[in-house]
Amino acid sequence: LKQIRKKVGFVFQFPEYQLFEETVLQDIMFAPKNFGFTEKEAKESAIKTAKLLRIDDSILSKSPFNLSGGQMRKVAVAGILSYDPDILLLDEPTRGLDPKAAEEIMELFYQIHKEYNKTIILISHDMNLVYQYATRVVVMNNGNISFDGDKVKLFSTEIYKKNHLTKPDVLDLIDYLNKTMGYKLDYNT
Repeated sequence: LKQIRKKVGFVFQFPEYQLFEETVLQDIMFAPKNFGFTEKEAKESAIKTAKLLRIDDSILSKSPFNLSGGQMRKVAVAGILSYDPDILLLDEPTRGLDPKAAEEIMELFYQIHKEYNKTIILISHDMNLVYQYATRVVVMNNGNISFDGDKVKLFSTEIYKKNHLTKPDVLDLIDYLNKTMGYKLDYNT
């Protein structure tokens, strides 16, 4: 089980609840130390990860409990990334964040995916997020997989309705423009 945990970093719905160390740096170092990094290796990894997530050096010595919600979330995510898992499993990563902080955290995950070739699994009820970031969508309904495939196919058929999902705002806008203005836009536009 420990080997699986080392490969898959799980970011909880409210990852800031995972914080417990006295300082931000100690919190980011916790996971690497738990997976056998030396103190020096853990510190180097924590500092590198903090820079990646644009966590200012000035807060590394502060208590994580004196940070804003967005900062706390970044510190918690840094704690996961600091041991370099292959896969990041994100459970509603923008829940409870204001729109600016939500966009910032999703752009960071997207950057991590692109630059470091990390697999990102996003669990979300927010179809706007799914449509913006997902390359493959798996829909669960009553504990079963009811769809596995392309997001355009999901939302251009009745499959999304059968699964009690809402259509992303941008697709509603495309539907509106097609219907009222006579455009012939498709969802790949």
